[in-house]
Amino acid sequence: MNDHTTGGTGPSDSAMTRTDCSEALLRVYEYLDGELGPDECAKIQAHLDECGPCLKEYDLDTTLKSLIKRSCECEQAPEALRLTIMSRISMTVIQVDRG
Repeated sequence: MNDHTTGGTGPSDSAMTRTDCSEALLRVYEYLDGELGPDECAKIQAHLDECGPCLKEYDLDTTLKSLIKRSCECEQAPEALRLTIMSRISMTVIQVDRG
């Protein structure tokens, strides 16, 4: 991963207006799933437009998501599995927010 940032116009820009690779890659699935607001989407899109390595990762994630959808379209996960996955996702989000 690199330290490339986008979205700012110079060194005096606040950190809030810049998107680094770690933030872009951390939020790529939210971006793919349409779970981000317009401002966040614009920041991630701007970063992807300018950062080849992150765009490559985004393309890989898009392909993976499409493959999973095609392969599992007719399958429905058992309720216990769905609850376990949602619980683990919640725990991961909490851990990321704290750390």
